[in-house]
Parts: sequence; structure tokens; C-alpha cells
Amino acid sequence: MKKEYLRVGEAAKLLKVTPQTVRKYRDDGLIKGYKTPGGQTLYNRKELEAYLYGEPIEKNSLTRVVHYARSSNGSKKLIESQLDKLREKYGEPLYEIRDTGSGLNENRKGLSKLMDLAEEEKVDLIRVTQKDRLSRFGNKYLERFFNACDVKVEVAFENDKKTLNEELMDDFMSLIASFSGKFYRMRGYAEQEKLLKKAENIIDEKRKNRSNNESETT
Repeated sequence: MKKEYLRVGEAAKLLKVTPQTVRKYRDDGLIKGYKTPGGQTLYNRKELEAYLYGEPIEKNSLTRVVHYARSSNGSKKLIESQLDKLREKYGEPLYEIRDTGSGLNENRKGLSKLMDLAEEEKVDLIRVTQKDRLSRFGNKYLERFFNACDVKVEVAFENDKKTLNEELMDDFMSLIASFSGKFYRMRGYAEQEKLLKKAENIIDEKRKNRSNNESETT
């Protein structure tokens, strides 16, 4: 798999010049350099090859790529596994965003960073391993936002094998995880007990209504 983005030494090797010449080309505006969040400058292989062979670069060609990975429980192993899969399939991206939090949480730092990059026109393509890595719900709204910013979202591994029951169970478990986090952040045992009592009353009321309906139909 060819790397999409090259360090200055790799770019120099491709163009058959010295690293100093690559930097001069960049300073003169002949080629583009892209700054990573760590301050490193990378060069897009497609653009370098176009410059090398005197070919025009399409205005709307995808050049600035971000790989996004998320884990609900903050598992670094799971996050790195997602990024490894994306690198293996596509090569090195310009940006990598590691995010922690439930797919139901709309205030994730990584997601906010992703949206900032889109609004600031610093990225053209977002890649994720699975669609639910971006969000458990509301993906259409996110995609609409990114499309408005002229940013595409690409899912590397579409999983169409799940049954409806499996999808519903995944959603249910995400809701449980989200609720649990908020529940244990509540101040004081009395507040927690009050919430549980309210939930118990709602369940009892639904049971009564169901029993009444069944009695009326028999």
C-alpha cells in the first residue's frame, strides 16, 4: 500500500531532489505542504506525482484525509486497532483523531475537533472503520453537516450482516452505557434513589395499562 502522505525525505526521493529543494518548492508555491497537529509537514503523493509529470491537479481532488477512531470506554487498544486497520487499507492520513465517549454523547472532544477541521476547510475526507464510530444516532445530520463543508465521509468496513435484533441490542447497550455514566455522576444517593423510584412507577403504570387492555380484549 503506497502512503498517501510523505515526509520531506520521502518526497525528495520521489521527486529525485534534495530535502532542501523540496522545502524550496513548497516555499515557492510549486507544491503544497500540510501541517499535522504535531507540527510536522507532510506532502501528498498524488500532488507530488502530478507536479513531477507536469499534470494539472484537480481542484476538487481529495487530498487532506483524517482518520477518526472512537472507544466508548476509552480503550486505547480498541482505538489503535481501528487506526491500524485504516492505515493498512489506505496508508497514512494527514490527521488522526482519537476519541473517547459514548456514541450518544454529542460533546466529545474528538468529534468537536473533527467538525472544527471541516469548518476551517482543513480536511476533505473523513474515514472511519464503521459508521457508528462517528455516532450511534444522528449520522445523517453529521453527514449533512460535513457535506455542507464539502467534506466526504468514507466507511471502510460496512457491516451489513447484523440482524435487526442485533442492531437493536447494540443500540440498547449504548443507551445503558450512556445512562449509567450520567446516573453515577448524580450527586447523592437520595437523588439516585428518587430517579429509580420514578422509573419504577412508570414501569408499574405501563404494566397496569397493559393488563387493563388485555382484560378488555378477552
